[in-house]
Amino acid sequence: MNWTHKLGLAALTGMLLGSVPASAQVAGWLEDRDRAQGPGFQLGDFELHPGLGVEIGYDSNLYYSQDGAGRIPFRDSAILRAVAHLMISSRGPARREGGEGAGEEGHDAALPAVRFRGGLSGSFYHFFNDENRTNMEVDADLELTILPGRPFSIVLANTFGRRIRPFTELVVEGTSFARLQNDGGIRFDFQTDGGVLRVSAGYNIALNFFEDAPFGYGNSLRHAITLSETFRFLPQTAIIHDTSVRIIDFFGPPGLRTPEVNDGILVRTRVGLNGAITPEFSVLGMVGYGAGFFEPHSPTVEQEFESLVAQVEARWQILPNVRLSFGYDRDFYPSLIGNFYRMDRGYIRTQFLIDRVFLLGADVSLGYFEFGRLYDNMGGLLGTGADRDDIRFLGSLFAEYRFTDWLGVNATFNYRGTFTDYQYDIAVPGMGPILDPAGFNKFQVWLGVRVFY
Repeated sequence: MNWTHKLGLAALTGMLLGSVPASAQVAGWLEDRDRAQGPGFQLGDFELHPGLGVEIGYDSNLYYSQDGAGRIPFRDSAILRAVAHLMISSRGPARREGGEGAGEEGHDAALPAVRFRGGLSGSFYHFFNDENRTNMEVDADLELTILPGRPFSIVLANTFGRRIRPFTELVVEGTSFARLQNDGGIRFDFQTDGGVLRVSAGYNIALNFFEDAPFGYGNSLRHAITLSETFRFLPQTAIIHDTSVRIIDFFGPPGLRTPEVNDGILVRTRVGLNGAITPEFSVLGMVGYGAGFFEPHSPTVEQEFESLVAQVEARWQILPNVRLSFGYDRDFYPSLIGNFYRMDRGYIRTQFLIDRVFLLGADVSLGYFEFGRLYDNMGGLLGTGADRDDIRFLGSLFAEYRFTDWLGVNATFNYRGTFTDYQYDIAVPGMGPILDPAGFNKFQVWLGVRVFY
């Protein structure tokens, strides 16, 4: 097995950041569609919201390294990020007032037959300390709701993203780190008059594809079947349930499957209560069962998992413009090493909005992560042991000041720390076998200006 294939062992250090979604690397304002939109332009029955932002940033640890003897050293870099976006949606309620349907009788008569929203953004990255890294990210999404607000509605949705940020320190010439992800699906929503009972059933198929051959073993299709119900028995309190079945099918070239990645089925079901205790304070509590069943390539490797899953969250609207939420969740997710990981995590989020011109948000979490047994596709250990467990701390701050309803300046700070004793055993040409610690520390800062309408 050559060293470019061994590259995959450490490749997952950055990709295994827990439940961080793909969107976590996009510009801060794009994470919240409402923040990305200004007054907008009206074009027939649609609203257009264009925008452009330019940021200068700094990444303290571009390749998720950990210093040590014989190791590839840290590489930091200043980064230029330029982001252009265009969002489009059906006219909102405010724009429809006095328009077509406003004078018709009945609630359904005033509702549109179809509601649409979509967006497209491109993010150009230039790395001053590694100009070969310069590349382009792309994000696109669309959602079409047929018969919105009716007893029966259908939602069609698709999201696409291309990520180019580095996720490992072992790099060969020409490695782009480009990762394509596409998730599309359909959902059927049912509700009684007044919304006392709501039922949703859906199906999604997601593609995960790496453009670089050494990471091809991680290419996969993931199918998800979901069912959820909400029964509101008090004005602000409901019993909730959700069940999901996820089917993972890896299709990468078998010769590149350095870690043993296995096709599998993951099942999760939960039931709980979501309700308001006071007008300002509400809680969510859910508990359930999760299990994973995998098909190992090596008959000596057992890959199954089951566990209690749970979530508890409290939400406090301290003031009309100050919101705080905090909680704990225990869950499990598919992984490109060990097939799965289980997570116990506490988190806290807050947001301040002052005079509708200054926004300050914070998000902090601390978690304990346990992985399935880490083997290669020959049944051998990947590193210093079969078991890996991490303690991970993630923190982010976002601030924005709006001079007008179309011009703002923003600042972002992100920190990621993974603390573990686990080490990969990797052979590097000219260096021989080395132990590659999986832990790292990394922070990013961004300062920029954007115009949006």
